[in-house]
Amino acid sequence: MNVTADWNIDRSMLINECLEALALVLEYDMNDNTTHQHAIRVGEGCVLIGHKLGLPPATLQKMYYAGLLHDVGKISVDPRLLGRKGRLSEEEFNLVKSHTIFGSRILAALPGLSEMSLWVRWHHEWWAGTGYPDGLIKSEIPLEVQILSVVDCFDSLQSPRLDRDRRSQAEAFRIMEDERGTHFNPDMLDSVLEMVHEKTLLPGESSPKFLELKEEYLTTPLSKYSSEYWQGSGMAALHPILRLFARVIDAKHKYTRGHSTRVAYLSKFIAEKMGLPVDHILQIEVAGLLHDAGKVSVSLEILDKPAPPDSNQWEVIRMHPQKSLDILLHISSLQDIAAIAASHHERYDGKGYPKGLKGDEIPILSRVIAVADSYDAMTSNRAYRKGMPAEIAYNKIKDGISTQFDPKITKAFLDISPKYIQALFSMYEVEDV
Repeated sequence: MNVTADWNIDRSMLINECLEALALVLEYDMNDNTTHQHAIRVGEGCVLIGHKLGLPPATLQKMYYAGLLHDVGKISVDPRLLGRKGRLSEEEFNLVKSHTIFGSRILAALPGLSEMSLWVRWHHEWWAGTGYPDGLIKSEIPLEVQILSVVDCFDSLQSPRLDRDRRSQAEAFRIMEDERGTHFNPDMLDSVLEMVHEKTLLPGESSPKFLELKEEYLTTPLSKYSSEYWQGSGMAALHPILRLFARVIDAKHKYTRGHSTRVAYLSKFIAEKMGLPVDHILQIEVAGLLHDAGKVSVSLEILDKPAPPDSNQWEVIRMHPQKSLDILLHISSLQDIAAIAASHHERYDGKGYPKGLKGDEIPILSRVIAVADSYDAMTSNRAYRKGMPAEIAYNKIKDGISTQFDPKITKAFLDISPKYIQALFSMYEVEDV
């Protein structure tokens, strides 16, 4: 496969596309795979209420993406905790509450989204001042957050959840009325109820009114940065966004934390040792950072299993390259990167997955990532085993020459001292978002 970077395409929608892709990461992590997801419903509801209240187009657009990503911080919270029925301990509830802070940090790292990151931080602040994390009260809570909070609660009550039963619309109305003036600004609550009764806000589907507003307001660039800015700074401009993606992906589990970053920089090091072209070296770093995007769909029951996965669990794991492809195809700038990431579990002898590609049918950068990924996986701790010593991992990779791994790439890797790799990894140690 020819791997080239086309920098002549329009990049004005880059931030929009990245946020859509982040939302898909969250959907896979939460297994919210119904036809119309909670995050989408919240985003649409925020736009509808905001328009009803006369907010400007730029604000409506930000509110849509804030709704789409309001729970992105939950990727850092154990899903078993989120799904537990019954009362949580104070310590457990504090872990759940931390998702607002974690989510705000994710968005704050992207250019031009500081205001939106605050909305995500505060979407559990309550009108009476008893919410979290900052205890804002009444007018201290931005209007956009008041809207986000009430729409989120209204939809959440009617969504199927592991920790409680789904409520009917009538029950949702009653519960929220009980919180009028305590959790919610009464005016915001009235706006939601009015729009539901008018059938402008339709729980579970996109209303014609939203589709009209989407066409008018949401198909323009979210970021003030122009297409020329992204074009002029090339692939380097993407790095803050893509490194952030890797940190979000790896936050799924303590055993995967830092994995994507290590794979990216080891892959880059191998590519440099092989003398690959500069554009390949830039691409392999990006593909390495994002290669496991689809692994957020693998449950912690599998990742935490104190034994190797069984055949059914392996089938779930083997789906993650395709899901990485699905996520990355949302970003027009990363079409080639998506193909590279999706092929990192193909084998040189054709016995890999997901497509059973063989030899040169596999993109060369995917073949490099396969070596780096295997080395880091073998030398890292897993729930069912401790990481192998480097020398054993080296021998296993050597044993895989011409079967699992490309011979030329394997030789380049084996010529690198394990101490060099250890030093490389220490330079890129990952801190929490």
